[in-house]
Amino acid sequence: MARVNARRVKIHRIYTIRQLADLLEVTVGTVRRWCRLGLPCLTDMRPFLIVGRDFLEFHAEKLARKKTRLKPFEVYCLGCQAARSPQPGLVDAEPMDSTRERIMAICPTCERLTRRIIKRSELRKWGVKYGFAPSIQEHA
Repeated sequence: MARVNARRVKIHRIYTIRQLADLLEVTVGTVRRWCRLGLPCLTDMRPFLIVGRDFLEFHAEKLARKKTRLKPFEVYCLGCQAARSPQPGLVDAEPMDSTRERIMAICPTCERLTRRIIKRSELRKWGVKYGFAPSIQEHA
């Protein structure tokens, strides 16, 4: 689904396909594809109409399906579009701010660099599991 600002859509309004496309800054073809994928459309007469509430429910459901819950010690690989457990020795960390660290790992499947942000308190566990020495900057 295209990145759209769904907050522009009002729940009590009814939109034509063209109006919805213009409002969300997508093509008419994109809105028609959404209708084929399950967006409720009033097709009894022309122009076809879409209720704002129906679009918002469709959009929220579509976003919820795309989310991936990561288990402990997993990273999300954008290349594979899946959660992966990195191989020991191919993981490192860098500080972000006083409470977070950025874990960087090589995906074992496609060998791309992946990243995950963790709490600083979890860093020692990651270091033990994946064999890297956490930076001793945990004083803050």
